[in-house]
Amino acid sequence: MKTVFINAKGNIGDGLIVRDVADPSPPAEGEAIVRVRKRVVRAVDYQAASGLLPLNTFAQNGIPGIDGVGVVERVGAKVDPSTGISPGARVIIMRMNGSWAERVTVPATSLMPTPADIPDEIACQTVNNGTTALMLFRTAEQSVGYTPGAAPLLVSAANSSVARTLIGLATISGRPVIGLARRESDAKALASLFKDVRIIATDRPDWPAAVRSSSSVAPHVAIDPIGGEMMPALLDLLAHGGTLVVYGGLDPRPSQISSVRMTSNELTIRGTSSFGWAVRTSPSERLANFQLILEVARRMPKIFDGYREFPLTEAAEAVAFAQAGPRHGATIVTS
Repeated sequence: MKTVFINAKGNIGDGLIVRDVADPSPPAEGEAIVRVRKRVVRAVDYQAASGLLPLNTFAQNGIPGIDGVGVVERVGAKVDPSTGISPGARVIIMRMNGSWAERVTVPATSLMPTPADIPDEIACQTVNNGTTALMLFRTAEQSVGYTPGAAPLLVSAANSSVARTLIGLATISGRPVIGLARRESDAKALASLFKDVRIIATDRPDWPAAVRSSSSVAPHVAIDPIGGEMMPALLDLLAHGGTLVVYGGLDPRPSQISSVRMTSNELTIRGTSSFGWAVRTSPSERLANFQLILEVARRMPKIFDGYREFPLTEAAEAVAFAQAGPRHGATIVTS
């Protein structure tokens, strides 16, 4: 079977190689073999391929990929068929390392049957992107000063897959949102997707003023995966006692943050990740929460449009495309 490995060179162009390896051994007790059909390129994939993360941080034996969707081919002993995990079942791989292979061996407890009304290209986006969006939504709700239905949630990189899912979650939950997109064309496209959400392009010089005039109440929570110059700009827009939730660093430049502004307005910067959230919550709680993501997928499937697919043999091209920035939807690797 074909499998993608991270090369020790750590450059995107030659940092990923495809090899033919033997199929997995028969599954052990409690395990299943899944033929993976689609998986989304994550930031951790290209950060590992670039050498920004230690090789095995999120890669198993040098194989990237942390989730996916596929079909169960074999199950080991003591896999309860009443869970829906049986040969032929379409499944979501909720958590694993090394999914960039045609077949993977996974604990059956890491699998969830895929609803029949949600196609693979959407299901694969609900896994990590959906979990990240849900984690960010819950983090916003738990932030000091956040009052549902009052201050808008300020979301940067609004055209990214995670942000669109987050906005969808907020919309179906009745929470006001202001989205920030990098370009006017992206803002217009998102505005047509989210009829009741104000989307503002940050390529216009007066975008902070546009944010302030969009609501009579200043945002208490801003959510940002960019960093760099965006962080101080977002902090400047928050209400007294507000929180900036950070979940990435697409802009590698250091952020120039004023401690005077932070202390006088009693602001908080909170870093968070879907992995940390998964550790802090129980499997039953995560499963119950994930039903909200599936509901977004059913009610707002266009949120997941704009993706681009690459075959497994073009993994390097897929990673390079995904690394280009948050201006497009998900990048999906297929097999």
